[in-house]
Amino acid sequence: MVKIFWDLFVKRMRRTRTDAVDHVNHEAVINGVFQEVEITPWYFLVLSLANLIALMGLIVNSAPVIIGAMLISPLMGPILSTGFAFVTGNRIIWRKALGKIFLSVALTLIVAAVASYFSPLQDVTTEIAARTKPNLYDLLIAIFAGLAGAVAICTKKNFITIVPGVAIATAVIPPLSVAGFGIGTGSFSILAGGFFLFFTNFVAIIISTCAVLFFFGFTPYSDSGLEKTALKKRMVFLVSVLFVICIPLIYTLQQSITKLGLKKKISTTLKSQLDRPDVSHLSTFTYQEKSDKSIEISAVINTTRYLSEKEISSAEKVVEGTLGRRIEFHLEQIRVQPGGLKEEPAIKPAITPLLAVKQRLPEEKVTDARTELQEVFFGVTEKIDTYLSPSLVRSFSIGLPGRGSSVTLALVIQRDYALSDDELRLLEKASSDETGVPVHLDVKTIPFIPPLVFPHQSVEVSEEMKRSLLAARQVFERDPDMSVLVESRVESPSRLRKNRLYATDRAGSVALYLKETCGVPPDRIRIQTSPPAKDGRPTVIVSILPARNIRH
Repeated sequence: MVKIFWDLFVKRMRRTRTDAVDHVNHEAVINGVFQEVEITPWYFLVLSLANLIALMGLIVNSAPVIIGAMLISPLMGPILSTGFAFVTGNRIIWRKALGKIFLSVALTLIVAAVASYFSPLQDVTTEIAARTKPNLYDLLIAIFAGLAGAVAICTKKNFITIVPGVAIATAVIPPLSVAGFGIGTGSFSILAGGFFLFFTNFVAIIISTCAVLFFFGFTPYSDSGLEKTALKKRMVFLVSVLFVICIPLIYTLQQSITKLGLKKKISTTLKSQLDRPDVSHLSTFTYQEKSDKSIEISAVINTTRYLSEKEISSAEKVVEGTLGRRIEFHLEQIRVQPGGLKEEPAIKPAITPLLAVKQRLPEEKVTDARTELQEVFFGVTEKIDTYLSPSLVRSFSIGLPGRGSSVTLALVIQRDYALSDDELRLLEKASSDETGVPVHLDVKTIPFIPPLVFPHQSVEVSEEMKRSLLAARQVFERDPDMSVLVESRVESPSRLRKNRLYATDRAGSVALYLKETCGVPPDRIRIQTSPPAKDGRPTVIVSILPARNIRH
């Protein structure tokens, strides 16, 4: 029974192929292929313009601009011509098509690399990052889009609407622009990821083109067994390349699925611990897997009352137990008012008789007063955080000097440079406006990152140092316009040349970790060596300062 159905299916496909071959204008398709492999200055001009448009769209993170570049790019033509040469064995088209593709790829990489090198914007945007880790779905998209494009070219049906869609789906120019961006910014991972995506699309389009052209009757010009054998060898080669490509693509797909599952698991666990009716609600969270397999989680909640350290610690333990991995948990609490604004009563209630007032103990009065003051000055410190971002208020205390109405607010602020007089006056005025009473500020600053003390003649950044340096990533997430000064103090005696070399290497190790793990742009890092500290130990001081305070 199965054999009967199979024979019927084969006969039906043969009749369909015969009808399709009869309706295709083979001569017109061949003439179009020969035109596509001709090299003209206008082709390279349009290709370069499409490349620059795609690069600008990638840098500014604009998907519409990138789509426009895909539509302009003429690179699909020689790729389809290569597929034609594979099927027919036409060596002239084969040489011309490959030569045109080689020149196109080289020109695109050079133009994108030069433009990226001189570009003031060199951050890795989401559009760039999305094209550095292709997976199996990218291969399938390119295969299906190549099939549609080849069918449209052969049949000329819906050609105007299908071919632009194919150009967008296969997207051969943006990956090359990303690879050029990787060259210009000195990032091998971006270069490799972008070029691998282009190569994946290139191979997939050729394979799908070969399949469609063969179906529509484009075969080797000679019907000899030698030509047919050569065609089989070429197809085996293509399929082998496709198989090799699939291995890393499947791996990256599996990684993406694992990350998606981890993100969903973290979200579900956080919501189970932090979503409390009428109290708190999880607003957003981010996470990052670290080299030691631990996970750093930063969450933001809206809450009607601040959660205690005990509640936060309990939630952290539950998340850690659910994930089965060590976590570093950072929680930011934003206090909100439940319900709507309450209207003031039209008539104030009568004064309660003194006998009806419950007498409170002195300790109760002190506790209540302390709680009310803390609530008021929590709002003040939140405003100060906003004014001084990315600096943060780490602790505060309240003083009530003498019998006056003024308040002294002692602040400990995480900041690597002192407040100016203008900043201090501005903060005192804002605090006074917020509380309704004169506020005097007593400010003490502590560094974002404590001094890093290295062992004798060591240049390796320890795990404890790495945890301290992660503060730089949080700072740059709040304000990407900051810069970092890495100052390496030479170990005593400083006259020894090897000690000065060790100091330079220590600064380089710290700068490398800031760039690769903390996401600090390389052009925002300055390194310098200084004379020994008082104790003579090898120390690195990392200061996070406004860009104007660092001169390269």
